[in-house]
Amino acid sequence: MPPYLLTSEGFEYFLQRFSSGELPRADWNHAAHLAIAAATVFENGGIDEVRRRILAYNATQGIVSTHEYGYHETVTCFWVERIGELIAGLGRNATAWDAARAAVAAFAHRGRLFDSYYSYDIIACRKARALYHPPDIPDMLRA
Repeated sequence: MPPYLLTSEGFEYFLQRFSSGELPRADWNHAAHLAIAAATVFENGGIDEVRRRILAYNATQGIVSTHEYGYHETVTCFWVERIGELIAGLGRNATAWDAARAAVAAFAHRGRLFDSYYSYDIIACRKARALYHPPDIPDMLRA
């Protein structure tokens, strides 16, 4: 578990640093993406808010999205959907911190989970980077 998820106070500090753009770019990894998306979805934010927060952070870091790099719409939507499914199973007394911890525990080690949902390389697909592409492998055929 990343250090910022060990305590609720550490998580709040992480969220502040992310929102202000003070989170070092080196720390903007898959687990951090999951934690931010989970907290956002838990707080009733959908894909629009997750996208806004990621793009705002990227801007503070000078991350420019191109056809090959930066923000990826389909991957972001994919993870928001998986996180939403996970959060739906959390108890009534869950918090955004609980949601972030659950998402990181479930998915941090499965960074390429989307490969079992798509029959093609979704990362390399320029159109999928710009516009959402739904999974094309049926549920019953997923590994």
